[in-house]
Amino acid sequence: MKALVRYGSGEDDVELRDMPEPSPAPGQVKIEVNAVGICGTDIHQHPSLRPPVILGHELAGVIVEVGSAIKERKVGERVTSETTFHICGHCRFCLSGDYNLCLERKGIATKANGAFAKYMVNREESIHALPKHVSFSAGALCEPLACATHAVMEQADVSGGETVVVVGPGPIGLLVAQVAIAVDAKVILGGTTADEERFILSKRFGVARTVDVQKEEIVEVVKSITEGYGADVVFECTGIAPAVRTALACLRARGRYVQIGILHKEIALDFDNLFFDRELMLLGHRTSRPSSWVKALQLLEGKKVDLQSLINKELPLSSWKEGFQLVKDKKAIKVILKP
Repeated sequence: MKALVRYGSGEDDVELRDMPEPSPAPGQVKIEVNAVGICGTDIHQHPSLRPPVILGHELAGVIVEVGSAIKERKVGERVTSETTFHICGHCRFCLSGDYNLCLERKGIATKANGAFAKYMVNREESIHALPKHVSFSAGALCEPLACATHAVMEQADVSGGETVVVVGPGPIGLLVAQVAIAVDAKVILGGTTADEERFILSKRFGVARTVDVQKEEIVEVVKSITEGYGADVVFECTGIAPAVRTALACLRARGRYVQIGILHKEIALDFDNLFFDRELMLLGHRTSRPSSWVKALQLLEGKKVDLQSLINKELPLSSWKEGFQLVKDKKAIKVILKP
C-alpha cells in the first residue's frame, strides 16, 4: 500500500512509499482509513518522532478486521482513534487514567505507524465509535478536539462566567475557543492581521471579542473587559516566545496559564513576578486522556462544537505536498487527506 513516510530527521525527509499492509495483532483492530487531518506536527519535527514512520494521527475510517481478544469493537464500525498505540499498563499514570504520561507510551505517527495510508492498526482501547451524524472528514478532527477538551475542561477546569483568552487562532486555538464557549466562558481570541477570516469564523462560534495584535494591545483590551483584573485563564496555542510573554501578561493574579503550543526553543520567565507576586498557576498539556475523549464525543454528539467548518480542503493522499504547503502558508485551517 502507498503510505506517507517520514524517513529521516530533516523537515523535507518525507515521501510516499510502498509499505506492507498491516495485520492486527491480538487486542488490535485494523482500520480502512477514510480521512486524515494534516497537523503541524506532521510537517515539522515532533520531539518524540522516531523515523522511519508513517505519519498521520488525526483519522476516521471503518474497522475491516479485528485481532483475537477483541471485546467490543466490530467489523463495519465507523470509528476514530486516539494517538496512543502502546502503554505499560501498570505505572501510576496508567492506573489513574493518565496514560498520556506513561513513560513507556508510544503514539501513532511518532513511534508507531500512523494513518496516512489505506490501512492502519491500533489497540482496541484507543478506538472510539463516531456519532452517526458526523462525517469521516469531521470525525478525523476528534483527536485535536480531545486535546482541546483536555486543556479546557481538565487542565484548566474552565467554568461558566470566566473570561478566557486564546492566543493563536489555528486549528487547536479555534477548538479550544469552541470548548470554552461550550462551558459558558467568555472568550477573547488573539491573532494577527492574516487571521481575519479565522476571526470571522470564530464569531460564528460565539467568540466575544477578537484582537488583531498588530493593531491593538491585547493586554489592554483584556483589562478593559475585565475591570482591570485580567483574564481568568489563558491558553497559548502558538508556541512562539513573544506570544508566551504576552499571554502571561493577560492573566489576573491567581490566573491559570495553559501552554498548548509546542515551544521548540527555551524561554526565560520572570518567576518572581509570575509566581511570587501574582500567584499564577502554570499548567502543561500533553495530548489527551481517555476522559478527554469521553468529553469530546459528548460535545460532538450534542452538536456543541462544529468540526466541519474548520475544513477548507480535501485532497487525495497523492496530493500531500499541496496539502502540507497550504497548512504551512496558513491558507487553510484544516486540510484533509483521503487515502
